[in-house]
Amino acid sequence: MSTPASELQRIVEAIEAGEELTLEQRRAVAAALRRDVPRFAERDALIVGVRSRFFHNRADLDAAHEIAAGLNRYASTAWLRDRSAQTCPARIAGTEKGAFWQILKVVDRPLSAERIRKIVGQFEMTNAPNDRRGS
Repeated sequence: MSTPASELQRIVEAIEAGEELTLEQRRAVAAALRRDVPRFAERDALIVGVRSRFFHNRADLDAAHEIAAGLNRYASTAWLRDRSAQTCPARIAGTEKGAFWQILKVVDRPLSAERIRKIVGQFEMTNAPNDRRGS
């Protein structure tokens, strides 16, 4: 059973106010986390894959900015048409846009470069350049 966003917002406000949660509220939070955490983990793994496949020769910070720009551009243009497709459209399969399609299909929300940088930083990437410039 899905908990309406307004109810979850009330629970967030209760937590921020330091209130105790009822059993029903705790169950609603647990259900929301069970539902969303696996999706975010899948999205994060796809982002790391984009980073390693298409931006392997870039510093993490530069790659994060390019991924964010591409993801945001795709989300505001072709994604509006492509979002209803059940599989990645053939014209973009295997490309950066195809990867962006996969990311948005899992979680339909573009991300900032800072958030992408944090996601990429959670995973160790062998032979990847780091953010130290000039070294």
